[in-house]
Amino acid sequence: MAPTQLHVVALISGGKDSFFSILHCLVHGHRIVALANLHPPQDAESEDTDSYMYQTVGHTVVPLYGEALDIPLYRQTILGSAVNTDKSYSPASVQSGSIEESPDETESLIPLLRKILSKHPDANAISTGAILSDYQRTRVESVALRLGLAPLSYLWQFPYLPPYTQTSLLEDIVAVGQDSRIIKVASGGLDASFLWENVADWRTVRRLAKAMGRFGGNEGGAVLGEGGEFETLTIDGPDVLWKGRIVVVETVITNGEVGTAALSVTKARVEPKPVTEDSKALQKLRLPKLLDEEFEQLLVELPQTGSHIGTSTEQTKSMATFNLREVSHWVESRGEHVFTIANATGLGDDTHSQIVAIGERLLRLVDPSAILFTTILLRSMSDFADVNKAYGPYSQAITIAVGATSPDPSESREMVFVAGQIPLVPASMEIISASDFRMQTTLSLQHLWRIGRAMSVDHWTAGIAFITASCLGEANDKATIAVRAWKKAHEQRANEELDDDDVDVWDRDYGPYRSHVRGSQDTERSHH
Repeated sequence: MAPTQLHVVALISGGKDSFFSILHCLVHGHRIVALANLHPPQDAESEDTDSYMYQTVGHTVVPLYGEALDIPLYRQTILGSAVNTDKSYSPASVQSGSIEESPDETESLIPLLRKILSKHPDANAISTGAILSDYQRTRVESVALRLGLAPLSYLWQFPYLPPYTQTSLLEDIVAVGQDSRIIKVASGGLDASFLWENVADWRTVRRLAKAMGRFGGNEGGAVLGEGGEFETLTIDGPDVLWKGRIVVVETVITNGEVGTAALSVTKARVEPKPVTEDSKALQKLRLPKLLDEEFEQLLVELPQTGSHIGTSTEQTKSMATFNLREVSHWVESRGEHVFTIANATGLGDDTHSQIVAIGERLLRLVDPSAILFTTILLRSMSDFADVNKAYGPYSQAITIAVGATSPDPSESREMVFVAGQIPLVPASMEIISASDFRMQTTLSLQHLWRIGRAMSVDHWTAGIAFITASCLGEANDKATIAVRAWKKAHEQRANEELDDDDVDVWDRDYGPYRSHVRGSQDTERSHH
């Protein structure tokens, strides 16, 4: 089955990531129907308002993007400020069950997107250039789900994907011909000499890595500007997206405190480009493989399924009927600090209406921001996408929750709680066929490993595999595969040696140790 084409509203700031994300939307077969941008008030003292959520430096050039890309551009003034700065976003308007605007600057997206939806009612998705910022991603997702839009973040956690380097994203940008210039620096080691440099040029990348490394900041996305080290302005790109290039005529450079400087564009224009049907740029766009190299090898080493796999649909249905019973009432249990709701069911003709019924009742019982986690039981995984979309407005609970714990009194540790991982293909959000349990197992395990890498997990204390089967023989086959995959994923490869005996195997391959080593490699990497 071909992936569904989405009609995408692209959030743009002028920076490199939002435009590069659009190219990923195109290569996955989606159509960009509108560009969306938020800008500071006209009476703002400076174009750089230090917004927590939006890049505002360079916003005077943004009006030219509609002409340069030949895509309708819609803009909205940023209203309010960063009222809610928590990592998990839950505006007061959501808590009351309404989607009316709140004073938090995040909610400025609501009137902007409503205006776009009135002009483009077929729009059903929104793209963002978020790479490592949970703050940005979760806020866009909160708004998108409330408005029924699918959030697309194709660059999310990109540095944690093979080849596990920060510079790989910049190399991909230059490979497709995108031209993004540095227009602001705000970090030790950077100065005005970086302004208007092409951020993806190998000379600039090398300088950035060296400068960041000098101040111990060559990790965590610093070379990509993820910590606000610098901001960029995109002026050109591949013809498949860019119908014209932006020519900057006049600029003004302002030097601030040590390590800060900004370039303001005071005059610019769009220069048309020759009309072409060149799609080679998209062919050059590197897409992450479904499985990383280590998991491709793991899949090869897993045993084939036995004769019990492939039980008839009728057997599966009868087993499901045998195990399920209808219970119509909710079960509520209140403790001193925890309120548990079980068997939350809702009436409706389909999964969407059932979830809406559950969600509306849930809002009358609890504050969504207080929800720690939710478990939803589905009769079929094919319902996942609809349920995920319908449940979004009712819960701001995050998938990964971190809480402090100290298993060793002499050492402060953190425990990471991870929700169940299912075999979704990240780019399409489609479920791997149930007939390929080996791939389902491998992909789910890779999702878990990637979470561990992003959360700097040192080791896993336990793993639980939920397996559906229609008979004992099938269950045994699947359990064997799951256990084998779990063990093999933890095995130390014979051809690898630890440089430090104190480094944990997981940490070496996926965790903070690997990040440290890769960060050092970024600094030393040369281009020819």
